[in-house]
Amino acid sequence: MQSHLIPWRSGEVVPDRIVTRRYVQARLAELPARPEDADTRLRGLLGIYEDLNADGHPEPLTLLAGVLGIPTEILVVHLRAAGRR
Repeated sequence: MQSHLIPWRSGEVVPDRIVTRRYVQARLAELPARPEDADTRLRGLLGIYEDLNADGHPEPLTLLAGVLGIPTEILVVHLRAAGRR
């Protein structure tokens, strides 16, 4: 997986919400949007979630679902599907 600079790795205790949201938006923009690339997109979503979680974001599911504009429950379904592929 490609290494990404997480905004709050600089040692800040509380990440800046706007910077973090923009980071997630940028990562999502890198993902393919075509229907035939659905597997790649799902794996990318899982990668973003895992990076946020590994770097200590307090609510990675809520953040990612909010940026995507979908309920958290739907995001969980997508992440589970990505984990099975």
